[in-house]
Amino acid sequence: MSPLEQVALAGQAIWHTLRRMGTTPLWIPWLALGAVQGAVLLGLLHFARPWLAWAVAPLVRAGAGEAALHYPDFFRALPGLYTRADLVVVALAGAILTGWSVALFAAGWRGTRPAPRAAWAAVAPRALALVLVQLPFNVLAFALSAGIGLLLEGRGGIVLRVGGMAGLGAMVVLQALFLYLPAVVVLEGRGIAGAFAALPRTWVRGFWAGLVLGAAALLPLLPLDALVGQADLLVERGTPELTAWLTALQLLVGLAVSFLLTGGATLVYLGSVADAEDEG
Repeated sequence: MSPLEQVALAGQAIWHTLRRMGTTPLWIPWLALGAVQGAVLLGLLHFARPWLAWAVAPLVRAGAGEAALHYPDFFRALPGLYTRADLVVVALAGAILTGWSVALFAAGWRGTRPAPRAAWAAVAPRALALVLVQLPFNVLAFALSAGIGLLLEGRGGIVLRVGGMAGLGAMVVLQALFLYLPAVVVLEGRGIAGAFAALPRTWVRGFWAGLVLGAAALLPLLPLDALVGQADLLVERGTPELTAWLTALQLLVGLAVSFLLTGGATLVYLGSVADAEDEG
């Protein structure tokens, strides 16, 4: 499939996934992930409660310093603290639940009713493989984000804007390189080595579509990321709690974006990336 055909297929995949946004069974993996992420956010917000302080307060101190244990400085640190905790959640629970979502979407795209229990029964034995095949992307994405942050620290003007755009572009490319691995594990039944061996095929048949899907998924998050990044300003203006609400909204939008990206990637996989014998 040519790059132009892949781009067209990605557009169709986005449209068809948007039309499935109201299909309840398809949301179950993402609601489960949202429950875990919500519990993490609430745990951070209530770290001073006696029944949580013994476990969470040392993590807050280690992650953001002694000042973060006090109001309102805690809210300056909250976005960074939640982001770091969420990296672990996404790398573990998120990786497995993405595989569950792939199985449900594949059933829907093939014309059968998504069955969450049956899909989970098929995916659960592949949980470790799902975590390990997505681990390189999660590690590289963290390293890229941290590296760009360090390079742009203290910068302003055109350097900051160009550097930020370059970082976003690199993140989209990185995501496209690893986008179809969950589908390869779940729908082809491959192990870790077999999944990585299939990567060149996913690049040839789905890289350009992956770029479109990744860019489309990134756009809704950019305004929220910018707002959450203004935690210092919100604290100085006397509305530190607004940081928590924005972080929660970022969580919800992230779930919708994950739904869109996984549904679109699964459809592109079935339409272009999969070998003929794997499509049945």
